[in-house]
Amino acid sequence: MSITRKNIVTEEKDQNGEGTSSDGGANNGVKSKEVTIEELENMTEEGILKELRKFLSHRRFLVVLDDVWRSNSYSKINRILDVFPDVKNGSRIILTTRDMDVSKHVARTKSIHEMKLLDERESWELLEKMSFPEYQNVSSADRSQLMPIGKKLAVKCKGLPLALVVLGGYLSRNLDYDIWSGLVDNLDWEARKNDEPVWNIIAKSYNDLPNHQVKSCFLYVASFPEDHVIRVAKLCKLMISEGFIPHRPNQTMEDTAREYIKELAQRCMLQPVEMSKWHGSIKSVVLHDVLREWGIAEARRDGLFNIWSNPTDSEAFSDSITSYRIALHNFVGCTEINVAMPKLRTLLVFFKSPAVSVLCRMKCLRVLDLYGLKGLKLLPSGIGNLIHLRYLGLEKCGSGSVGIPSSVSDLLNLQTLDARGSIVSSLPRLFWNIPTLRHLFLGEVKHWVPPEVGCLGSLQTLHLCEVSAFSDVDSYVLTKHRRIIRSSNKSIAQRNKEKWAALSRALEGMEQAVLLHLESWEVTEGFGRREWYSRRTRGQVFSAELISSISHHRHLQVLELAGKWKQGDSQLSKLPHGLKKLKLIGSEPSEDPMPVLGVLPNLVVLVLEDNAFKWNSMTCDAGGFPRLRHLTIDGIKSVESWNVKVGAFPSLTHLNLISSFTGMSLPPLGLLHVTSLKTLLIKQYSWNGSTISSSNVGKLEEMGCDVIIKVMDYSFRPITLLPLCRRSNSF
Repeated sequence: MSITRKNIVTEEKDQNGEGTSSDGGANNGVKSKEVTIEELENMTEEGILKELRKFLSHRRFLVVLDDVWRSNSYSKINRILDVFPDVKNGSRIILTTRDMDVSKHVARTKSIHEMKLLDERESWELLEKMSFPEYQNVSSADRSQLMPIGKKLAVKCKGLPLALVVLGGYLSRNLDYDIWSGLVDNLDWEARKNDEPVWNIIAKSYNDLPNHQVKSCFLYVASFPEDHVIRVAKLCKLMISEGFIPHRPNQTMEDTAREYIKELAQRCMLQPVEMSKWHGSIKSVVLHDVLREWGIAEARRDGLFNIWSNPTDSEAFSDSITSYRIALHNFVGCTEINVAMPKLRTLLVFFKSPAVSVLCRMKCLRVLDLYGLKGLKLLPSGIGNLIHLRYLGLEKCGSGSVGIPSSVSDLLNLQTLDARGSIVSSLPRLFWNIPTLRHLFLGEVKHWVPPEVGCLGSLQTLHLCEVSAFSDVDSYVLTKHRRIIRSSNKSIAQRNKEKWAALSRALEGMEQAVLLHLESWEVTEGFGRREWYSRRTRGQVFSAELISSISHHRHLQVLELAGKWKQGDSQLSKLPHGLKKLKLIGSEPSEDPMPVLGVLPNLVVLVLEDNAFKWNSMTCDAGGFPRLRHLTIDGIKSVESWNVKVGAFPSLTHLNLISSFTGMSLPPLGLLHVTSLKTLLIKQYSWNGSTISSSNVGKLEEMGCDVIIKVMDYSFRPITLLPLCRRSNSF
């Protein structure tokens, strides 16, 4: 269901509390039980298929089965297709394949659309676009000289878009007449796999890469699963840990790694998925499946890595193989990883398995990534024996908390510990003393000891989310029990205060800091009338000392603080001027912070969430926020007036107002001064007396701003579309 700038999306419920839709896609009054992720993980395949069919039987749906090409999967495809009910309501199933034979063997085929190859004109248009990208200044004389040869090369690609794109990436790096001319005669189409001539062009582009480090980075990406979206930040850390990134004077290895990824993207060997808002570089990438197939084959020839796709693969390998990097894919039903290869250097896991064994025997490991290992409860105590380990990935591990033994402090070469999406029961006291530690991500940690002053000299990234457990005094009846609980809560609060004060002092020595995320939660638990309950509130974390301790950190670019302030907002003027992204959540400052924040000269992204602003008026001065491009205000309900002066936000392009400013007219009149604004999103879960100024909306649209207004109830399901009536001043 598409939503344009002229629509308001609302959610409604019928008298039975079920959603209804204005486009004929209603649920027909049939209630559906919500199924959680945990329930799905515990279901059998048959149970999931039955639940899916039941869910879709009263809905209109679109299903896309992308890139189906293995001829031995016909029965599996037909089994999947049988799950989707044919209820004659306009639902569609689209199957894409590179093998025409697939379309002839699947059931329920009603129409086959065969994609046509590009003709000569279309081929040259695509090749020209890729060979002469906008970021390169090519003189008209050079372009005129190369165009006749380029058209001959376009014909050589026989209308294959991927061949044209990859060849264009190669040509863009070799804008030389002799090189282009040589390709006309030497670009042979000898099949190397499945009669795909594009493999020859991929090989030529790969061999043209500037050095073996960039080549290794490209092949390394192929070890990830097909269509896997890869975060560039993680990829950089992995490549550094693998030793692919050299040291360069006056440049961090992280910057060098990003240059390599940018090089591969500009050559069309990696496909950018998302760009970073605050530094403009590539945030995530994906590798085309044909390029991935070529990369896997090349990596096996070079001995760079092997991929095991089922539990029996490991039986075919031993310590005598040339590759010492293993990626485990889709080990469905496997109860443990039994990799008896003592010289293994890299183990990448891309499946959910309940156990990990023999890890401590792999003493040459440099990279251990256990992504999504739900069965992980405690790392082996002998992990400290992996003295060469540089990267330890624990993202989204464990169904509960994950224990990290004290021996992890013996990993004196460790550069990265990534436990985002996991609950860490405790962080060893001496962990902070690891001298090589550069990046630390703790999604949630229950118990931790602050670092000593002088221990964070090498740390560039610190992502720390503390969760403290308190008991609800009111859930206890006896006075003596209440007294004990009240005393215990007070002690916990005092210890937390001391820990954060100690961390603030230690942060002063974190001079290499690039990203700092600090978050605090207080979980209050108790027993109600019939059941155990818990509620979360923001913890009190930030004081004036914290801001002062990071005020001179010239490398700090991202600062995210989620927690209450304690006189810290008075020090906002001391924030480092190199900041490019600032996120404040639940800070509850005592005064309007916008005049102070507007002075930051390099700020590109600003996010204010969850009572990060409790003042009743907001003022943005002329000339304020000179480079700000993205502003998000979420859950700021106290503001009754927003004064945007002429000259404020000269670079702002995207503004998101989410469940905020509920007592004032939206969009505010001052936004008409922001001529650079391209997109305005207003999203509310209930209006609560707010008004929509159709006049202001119309003027913003005339300025070229795309205005999107969404109204939703708390079921989070957009149901009804209502056109925006510009004649009304309120909604």
